[in-house]
Amino acid sequence: MSSSPCFLDPIVIPLIRGKTLLDVGCGYGRWGCLVSTNYWETQGSAPMEVDGFDAFLPNIALCQSKNVYRKVWHQQLPSPIQGKWDTVLVSEILEYLSEEDVPGVMEALEQAATGRIIFTTPNWAYYRGGGDTIVGYNEFEAHKTHIPREYFLERDYTVIGAGFGNPTHPVVGAFSAMQGDWKGALEILPRLIPELAHTIVAYKDLDDRDQAER
Repeated sequence: MSSSPCFLDPIVIPLIRGKTLLDVGCGYGRWGCLVSTNYWETQGSAPMEVDGFDAFLPNIALCQSKNVYRKVWHQQLPSPIQGKWDTVLVSEILEYLSEEDVPGVMEALEQAATGRIIFTTPNWAYYRGGGDTIVGYNEFEAHKTHIPREYFLERDYTVIGAGFGNPTHPVVGAFSAMQGDWKGALEILPRLIPELAHTIVAYKDLDDRDQAER
């Protein structure tokens, strides 16, 4: 995705660990910028080396201009992932894939992570076409797939709700009809009740996998 909601920041940033990060679908480069400027909020003690790739060529040029990525390249999923990183961050990407491609892409990305993998994706079936962005019309912004929370739980991921705003949930609908600035006060609820969340954050430690195989 070109960018992602700010309510993800306090959840995702502390989950990032290690010395190297792959930003999958790096978009406008917001995760690269956040990790480089707020590295002390990650589980590391120094700035990380951040690499990224994207399917949309104008996004690549934009990320390269920010000088926060070690390397940025053009790549469209599904395709082989070359390299290894301590953390692989896949924010708002899986929904762009065809449903049949999701398992293989997840497996390839898991193989690229030596420590932790983090996914974020909408918490409901949010289908849409491509869209205009700050660097031009991006056909890759189209949402084709919904990946439910259960899909991650079955694969031993920890799942956290982020952002109050699942439009298909009746409680969210009731609050949306109310007047006033109430949304900020409800942001804690999705962490306790993921069904209410706008987005889910799913992560898994893959060094545990390596230990189990030994």
